[in-house]
Amino acid sequence: MIIDDKYMALTLGFGNFYGIDSLVEFLIILVSFFISYYSYKIYKIIDEKNYKFLSLGFLLIGVSFIFKILSNLTIMYRVAIERANFIYVIWTQFQYAEMIQFFSFIFFKTFHLIGFLILFLIVSKTDKKEKVLLFLYLSIIVVLFSIYFNFVFHMTLIFLIMSLTMHFYENYKKIKSKNSLLVFTAFLIMLLSHVLFVISDFNPLFYLVGEMGLLVGFLCLLTNQIYLRNKQKNGNKKNQVRDNKRYAAGFAKKQKS
Repeated sequence: MIIDDKYMALTLGFGNFYGIDSLVEFLIILVSFFISYYSYKIYKIIDEKNYKFLSLGFLLIGVSFIFKILSNLTIMYRVAIERANFIYVIWTQFQYAEMIQFFSFIFFKTFHLIGFLILFLIVSKTDKKEKVLLFLYLSIIVVLFSIYFNFVFHMTLIFLIMSLTMHFYENYKKIKSKNSLLVFTAFLIMLLSHVLFVISDFNPLFYLVGEMGLLVGFLCLLTNQIYLRNKQKNGNKKNQVRDNKRYAAGFAKKQKS
């Protein structure tokens, strides 16, 4: 977007791929918020705490990408100075743009990591406050280290998502349902996406492909939710509770009969 003046023009840039990456991130935000909302509805129906935490996890992931979009912003302004028969054109960055980008990226990493950490704590059945606080402390350390070593941030996420993927693979082998397969596939795609983020230093295009993969993974979870919602419309209250329990069954500490 360019706002022209006789002597000044303000330019806003969205990401490194003509705004495509920011568009993908915006879609991830929408899908994450939808998953969070639906998970909270499940919690209200069956009163299972883990679905409340699942809702919180995806909410934080969605919020993290809001900060990611802010970190993509490049704010430049052009000043044209006319002297005699000469016009001098100066391009310069907005005074606080670098600070906004820096803190937005830090908040992105913080919320993104904590969001996936919550999912990991659910499936690992970690509910003791001491252990939760320890994991949160380590997450903050990882974010601080990632200021200088971005590799640490991505490898930490790969470890968390790999654990989730293995958990849901075991869950799929036990249940053998389309829903459990879809959830496993979603986290597998997320894992591959974060692997692409690690190697994006060799080619920035890998990062864009990784974000698209992340969106596909989230859409797999969303598809599963839509499937369950459609079944609810045609079933009674008892069937609604049963189907909601089966959704992401691996998140629950225990299954109610």
